[in-house]
Amino acid sequence: MRVFLGECRDEAGAGLCPALLLLLTLVPGMAQAVVGPELQAEGWRELSNPNKAENAWRTGPEGAIEVVSKNSVSTLYKPVSANIRDRPILTWRWRVDEPAPATDLSLKGQDDCSLAVYVGFPYEAGQASFFERLKRPLVESWAGENAPGRVLRYVFCGRHQRGEVVESPYLGSAGFIRVLRPAASPTNEWFTEQVDVAADYRQAFGEEPLDPAQIAIQADTDNTQSTSRASVADLTFAPRSG
Repeated sequence: MRVFLGECRDEAGAGLCPALLLLLTLVPGMAQAVVGPELQAEGWRELSNPNKAENAWRTGPEGAIEVVSKNSVSTLYKPVSANIRDRPILTWRWRVDEPAPATDLSLKGQDDCSLAVYVGFPYEAGQASFFERLKRPLVESWAGENAPGRVLRYVFCGRHQRGEVVESPYLGSAGFIRVLRPAASPTNEWFTEQVDVAADYRQAFGEEPLDPAQIAIQADTDNTQSTSRASVADLTFAPRSG
């Protein structure tokens, strides 16, 4: 797992990033990369670690986003505007054609993942833990006072049980991982997911959520030096049915 953010500084450092979903102190020296015009037109941007190879991102059939991760890691992200009270359900389709090895997502440096979907939330000092408040000044020095502070991560990977919730080894109380599809799940098959982001936030953080600020997609194979191939499509916030 690596960090990702909304908009990066220019080379002169004049403009601070308005959004940061994971703590920049964990992987210093991040740089923004360029993605294909089709994905850019949809608002997607890529963030890569300059010390690691980047994933290969492209638009697939029916608007799906395809990612090949080959001993590499990078994140595709874009801002969102979703009223969490009216539209708390996040739906999407995804598939893994070639999985990364099953890893322990609770361990730093051993948490490679074929495919992950992130939802990031604005920072709220009144809801923040001691750890989050301690890190916040450094985060704001990089990203500005409006940087998001908490993350939910939904994954298609890992050797955990389906439905298991794992605290992020990088973010602690600021980030939680929910295993929707373990690494041993069937390959070459589309699965449709539907998660109640508001309920997951309450379960993870014990607070009512603010409206999400950003969504992102990530694939990560640098620790196991492996290859994964996966796709995701139709990421949409929706109201509860009934």
